[in-house]
Amino acid sequence: LQVLIGLMNGPEEQQQLMQAIDGRIVELCLDQNGTHVVQHLLACFMPASTDSIFFAVAENIMQVAHHPHGLCVLKKCISKAKLNEQYYNLLLACLAQHAVDLVQSPYGNYAMQHALEEWPGEGCNPIFCNLRGRILQLSLQKFSSNVVEKLLSSAPAPMQRAFIDELCAGDKTMDLVNSNYGHYVVKRALEVADYPQVQVLLSALQDAVTQLSNRRLRARWEKVMSIGTARLGQPNQKLGRHEGQQMRRDA
Repeated sequence: LQVLIGLMNGPEEQQQLMQAIDGRIVELCLDQNGTHVVQHLLACFMPASTDSIFFAVAENIMQVAHHPHGLCVLKKCISKAKLNEQYYNLLLACLAQHAVDLVQSPYGNYAMQHALEEWPGEGCNPIFCNLRGRILQLSLQKFSSNVVEKLLSSAPAPMQRAFIDELCAGDKTMDLVNSNYGHYVVKRALEVADYPQVQVLLSALQDAVTQLSNRRLRARWEKVMSIGTARLGQPNQKLGRHEGQQMRRDA
């Protein structure tokens, strides 16, 4: 079937096939074989012929995003949407609406990361806005902390500063320091923050880190904080978004 799809160049042929699978698109997306068919349709067919795929995925975004095979289709849709404003607006609205849930999902977090990579900067503002105010909480969790790292790298400067401010503010610093994943987020924050924010972040962390009784965890945090200390020695330095290979845990 995938070979046949690649040979269908005319709009009438493409429309006939799309009509044949109408109503079964989500089912195909979630099937271990059907997912490859849908992805091939997105790769080979003209945009006008694939409207029904985008509409079905958007309408069932949670079902698709929370499934390993559906995730592959959603990521393909996100990539294709860069070239089509209608698809982009449709998917962006759905992802933003469910952003808090998706970033905490074992599969949905990858969809969110892919959107941040494909639509960087202000292209993801609705997502940034819906996650604002929850950055510290999301930094404590395995899946969402991955997304927070990506947010810090891809957000426009004003939003990036707001996110980092959330890591510095309040009385939850000890929770961040005691978490298994917070140090990954703080490492990225120290790499991308401007000079004054590096100072504020280090100051907020210092007392909490010294109170840690776990020597291994304290050593890990001291290593992370050394990034900020090094940058304070060169106040005009700001690492590129992809400089410094980050320490990553297993997915």
